[in-house]
Amino acid sequence: MWTAPISNGGVKVDLKKGKATLNVKDVFVFDAFTVPNSLDTAHPLGRVSGIINSLRMEWTTQFTKSWTDCPDGFKGDFFEGSATIEVTATTPTVPASTCPPNQGRNGFRFVSNPAATSVSHFAQIGSERNGVFFS
Repeated sequence: MWTAPISNGGVKVDLKKGKATLNVKDVFVFDAFTVPNSLDTAHPLGRVSGIINSLRMEWTTQFTKSWTDCPDGFKGDFFEGSATIEVTATTPTVPASTCPPNQGRNGFRFVSNPAATSVSHFAQIGSERNGVFFS
């Protein structure tokens, strides 16, 4: 699990039209791999394990479902449809070393097929209110 800040305008949602878009570029992915590493004060974010060079997801919807559960304080409007994704990601090259021992890595580049070739079995966007935000 990782989170990263994205630029203003990187997310666009229009629930009335049933559309949403996530568009990001050059996002560093930090990964600590283990709990002790995540507590390392010298590397509080972990180490850069990859870079999302570009990612674009688009959701479009065909069906609307609303759900209200007053006793449990939950209400939501959900829009089911389809989604497409196109992504390019890389991992950094790491040179071999003897101290500390490290075999090194050549790096890796992944390029997905174009978004138009995506196969979507289920996608959902929506809004919900719960807990203190229910009213």
